[in-house]
Amino acid sequence: MIYIIIASVIFVLLLGGVIFSIIYTMPIAKKLYTDQWTRHGDYSFERGCSDKSFDYHLDMFNQGMAIREENKQYIKEVDIISEGLHLYGEYYDFGFDKCVILLPGRMETAYYAPYYMPPFKKCGYNMLAIDPRAHGLSEGEYITLGKHEAIDTIEWAKLLHDKFNIKHVCIYGLCGGATCANYIFTNKDCPEYIDMFIADGMFISFFEMYREHIKDEHKPVYPVIWELFHLIKKHNDVNPYEAKPIKMIKKVTVPTLIISGELDKFALPKLAQKLYRNSSGLPKKLVYIPNARHSHVRYDNTEMFDKTIEEFLNENSPK
Repeated sequence: MIYIIIASVIFVLLLGGVIFSIIYTMPIAKKLYTDQWTRHGDYSFERGCSDKSFDYHLDMFNQGMAIREENKQYIKEVDIISEGLHLYGEYYDFGFDKCVILLPGRMETAYYAPYYMPPFKKCGYNMLAIDPRAHGLSEGEYITLGKHEAIDTIEWAKLLHDKFNIKHVCIYGLCGGATCANYIFTNKDCPEYIDMFIADGMFISFFEMYREHIKDEHKPVYPVIWELFHLIKKHNDVNPYEAKPIKMIKKVTVPTLIISGELDKFALPKLAQKLYRNSSGLPKKLVYIPNARHSHVRYDNTEMFDKTIEEFLNENSPK
């Protein structure tokens, strides 16, 4: 009888702990989901600086806007329909027959792209800056971790090819944009003229990256990450546990450049080597950028970043 009583007490304590944990952590998960994974009103994920609380991020954004202003005469407003959604972007037409599509990370829009323009323009590439679905001027409510954004990007590439006579498209993906790129290259409908891949701050799996993100916000990782992933899986038509570039990149065979910032605390530099080994890109290259943080590699080391991009493009761009 005493063992039954002890077991019952332990069970009640454990159950109480689980219930308390859920009551405490579920609001945290719901707030993360509402703030970062679904659009709520026209004001969320709008064109502009995504986070003005960091001076360096605001400075990077302002520098990008200055580059946009300098190249304003080359901008053509463009739009497509993809899976019933009206999507918008800005096409910088410098008269080349090659173009880079910049896929920004979560919560970023077409205004994020101009900052990265200089090395691509120097190497003979136009640039397409897009508002991903549920961002900026584009329609949509949910972020799908690249699953449906990849379908959208293929439609953007078709527009470049069919309307603007672009012969070669390079995909530049930052953070979640790199995951989207992997979905693109493994999609059976990916056209052959999408023929180069540059990944900046690519993580091995969304779970791995977002765990570090929750740590950085000083939130309890468990069970918050499980609760958040449940909400994403339920509403966003994607299984976040399956968003794994480490597996998808095995099927990416185009020339591939992987850029890792040595101070990246989300897409950990020590794991970039695993991505490089798994990549089937021909050729492929991994470059570590000193003193560079996640999603701010060019800002933290502009000279080396631009040189890395230029060397890769000059060595691998189709003639």
